[in-house]
Amino acid sequence: MAKVGLLALVMSRLGNHYRKHWRSMQTRLSDTKSDDGSGFFDAYPRFYTTSTIAPRNRLNKRYRAIIEPNDAIIRGKAILDIASHDGRWSLAAHKAGARYVLGIEAREHLVQNSQQNMREYQVPEDQLQFLNGDVFEELDRLEPGTFDTIFCLGFFYHTMHHMLLLNKIARLRPKHLVLDTNVDLDPDSFVILQSEPVAHESAGAVPDAGDKEWLLVGTPTRSALELMLSSAGFSKVHYYDWHRAGIKRWDNLLEYQAGLRVSLVATRTGA
Repeated sequence: MAKVGLLALVMSRLGNHYRKHWRSMQTRLSDTKSDDGSGFFDAYPRFYTTSTIAPRNRLNKRYRAIIEPNDAIIRGKAILDIASHDGRWSLAAHKAGARYVLGIEAREHLVQNSQQNMREYQVPEDQLQFLNGDVFEELDRLEPGTFDTIFCLGFFYHTMHHMLLLNKIARLRPKHLVLDTNVDLDPDSFVILQSEPVAHESAGAVPDAGDKEWLLVGTPTRSALELMLSSAGFSKVHYYDWHRAGIKRWDNLLEYQAGLRVSLVATRTGA
């Protein structure tokens, strides 16, 4: 499934049970009478332009899934935002009352965009900062116990090193991990390999990629994801229920609607 687009990936993994519902899903996309796609990011519209991945409806619905239900593990807490992109979720955590937020991002231009966004929205520099570097290397430089909650939003399926990532996160001893990732619908536990173009913002990133054009990444099944989380010490997992969120407008959210992407909070054992 190398080099496939998101829609092709959705269609290829839906399976017979889900394909028969595709037409009704498409029909529901047109039901926008009580949902205009507005939300949190309308107050911070720079994020609609400082990245190539910024559909309005998608960002605002994801805010409802990632930030709103998690006030207790964000407000007053120190947050680490892995693969922080243009700073969208770092700012959202800050505005939700986080005591301190650190973002790590491999793409230099996105770090620059993040810093400019924070200046534009007058965020104090000592409360929200960004590092430009390789996530795996930067995680090793952080002190355990520094962060209460870690965000890993839209990055987990852009790497092949899932357990390495989770073990590095676990070393920091956060109480909670907020994870948003693509998954596969197969009930068995395995990881599907794909290749992604390094140059695209929606793909995995490695600093100093040189002449490398493609990166090997892996999408886990849901059961594989849960096994990996448990192995890293995050045995308690709570999923956000996208289908009970009152969503009428599903444009740019089809993978969530089909169950091919999940949002969850994993709690570390003994935390």
